[in-house]
Amino acid sequence: MTSPRIAIVTDSTADLPPSETENFGIRVVPALITIDGKTFKDGADFDRSAFYKHLPETRTPPTTASPSPDVFSRVYSSLFEEGFEKIISIHVSGKLSAICDMAQQAARTFNDRVSVFDTGQLSMGLGFQVMEAAEAARNGCSLSTVMQKIFNAKKQSRVIAMVNKLDYLKRSGRVHWLTASIGAWLHVKMVVGLKDGIVYRINAVRTRKRALQDLKGHVENWGLLRKLAVLHTGIPDEASEFAQELKPLCSTPPFIIEATTVIGTHIGEGSIGVAALTA
Repeated sequence: MTSPRIAIVTDSTADLPPSETENFGIRVVPALITIDGKTFKDGADFDRSAFYKHLPETRTPPTTASPSPDVFSRVYSSLFEEGFEKIISIHVSGKLSAICDMAQQAARTFNDRVSVFDTGQLSMGLGFQVMEAAEAARNGCSLSTVMQKIFNAKKQSRVIAMVNKLDYLKRSGRVHWLTASIGAWLHVKMVVGLKDGIVYRINAVRTRKRALQDLKGHVENWGLLRKLAVLHTGIPDEASEFAQELKPLCSTPPFIIEATTVIGTHIGEGSIGVAALTA
């Protein structure tokens, strides 16, 4: 029995490099970001580097929004018109964004032809799960096999970051433990992790150098890695240097990713993080 043709859909918070989306034929639905009263499609309407350069100068804090169910419905319909028989729509944690809920609302109108998966992650913690699914789908695996690949990758996904400025993170309202006045955190760099959609505090240190050392130490404790990405918000040179330090930990070359502006809005410029799939 021949497996159905399966399409893979995700959202722009996955931070997938264009080379990967093109290679695997992944359809990416952009999230929305509003800057100084103008709304843009994430990853399509402006340059990320320019965004981080000008973020401190914005008159009002940027805001983010999810694409509507109608947007997802149009994407799903177009894929079925292209001849795909099943769709797996893989998204950022529902605890961090309404994107997964919007996709689920759209999926209901297609009965069992669209499966929506909440990865519990963001950025390349999500992106690596999408890549695992897309590779399996391209290889002709069954729907159940592809879904199992995603479940396995979800258990192996790790995301950790050094947040440069905590005022962005507090303003996002997504971190329940960041309740003290920002004045109490002005002189520290916070190392945080993400698990099952929950941002948790790992450590707080006084200097950037020590924060990066702490970050590296935690990544080393993950053991041998199958896939690795260094994420940054407007600091490509520093990210490249950090990736070189981590390179021996992974069996494949690390990705260096300038994080989506949707994420950058909530953690600010100058932050650096790591996403990985453990072996």
